[in-house]
Amino acid sequence: MLLATRQYLYFATIFFLLFVLWSTFRYYPSQGTKAVLPSKLSGLSSVSTPSPLPLTHTAGNATLGFQKVLALSTGPSWRTRGLMAAANLTGLDIDIPPQPPIHPDLVRTFETLGPEDGQRPGHGASIAWLAHLDIIKYTIQSGFDTALIIEDDVDWDVSIRSQAVQIAEAVRNLTSTPELETAPYGRYWDVLWIGHCGEFWDEQFETILYDDPTACPNKYYFGWAKGYLERIPDNHRAVYRSSNPVCSFAYAVSQGGSRKILEQLGAGQDEAFDVSMMHACRAGRLNCISVVPEVVHQYFPHPDYEVSSHVDIGNGKPAGPADTEFEHVMGSTENILESARCRALWNQRCLRE
Repeated sequence: MLLATRQYLYFATIFFLLFVLWSTFRYYPSQGTKAVLPSKLSGLSSVSTPSPLPLTHTAGNATLGFQKVLALSTGPSWRTRGLMAAANLTGLDIDIPPQPPIHPDLVRTFETLGPEDGQRPGHGASIAWLAHLDIIKYTIQSGFDTALIIEDDVDWDVSIRSQAVQIAEAVRNLTSTPELETAPYGRYWDVLWIGHCGEFWDEQFETILYDDPTACPNKYYFGWAKGYLERIPDNHRAVYRSSNPVCSFAYAVSQGGSRKILEQLGAGQDEAFDVSMMHACRAGRLNCISVVPEVVHQYFPHPDYEVSSHVDIGNGKPAGPADTEFEHVMGSTENILESARCRALWNQRCLRE
């Protein structure tokens, strides 16, 4: 009886040990995985997980946080050559889609839309207006979530990408964008007006004001809005709901905003495209946000050469001198501290003072 009991205990012990070994290899496999036993965890130092980058950092990418940057242009010229030189310097990816032809009869009809006593665009303004509508249609047909539309003679600061990150943060704050929203500027806007020739501002406006040493100092600011902008401290920018922005140098559109613009502005009946869009913003038909001082402005060739704008040419004014006569002479850009065009082409600063 004693012998049988000892044999039973012996085999039971062997069976128990085999079960333990089987369990160990089952839960701590050696094929491709290194298991850490609990007894060894106490000797490991804790490693902190890096904090994720803020969602606004993508606004500093090659398209400034928008799905596309599109330049409105009639074709290669000093405008596009300078534009692409500035883009290459600052690492921006800009597309110049071919502009479809606009039939003269369509332009003449567009000029006459609306009541006879109402405001109507001139011939050159009508051509420009229809061109803006065409590129906005292109953003819809391409399915772009957002797009930044710029005119081909614009200029910006060499620090545009870091400026965009600050703008994105300000826009998100202004619109109370939830933290989990992945779009760098959020999605609570139709038009983001970052390039203009002036905008009204009042202390009573709900405003996101932030430090920006690259903002044009008040004493150097040119334009009709100078008196209003002097209310904003130097080395600061303001982001707020649009009140009176003028000039369509650079404006971003959301997908919903593109459709609203076509619905609101597709039939003309105002002084010009930018003025009509400003009126729609002011009336609340478009949800618009302005950045002041602007971060994109028009570049002007040297004043010794009288170069016509596309609107002037559309009104019958001569095109001016050939590119070769003035393109090598540096012009200037208002309200932009460190011009990307002039740095790229002449390695100089060309702020108009």
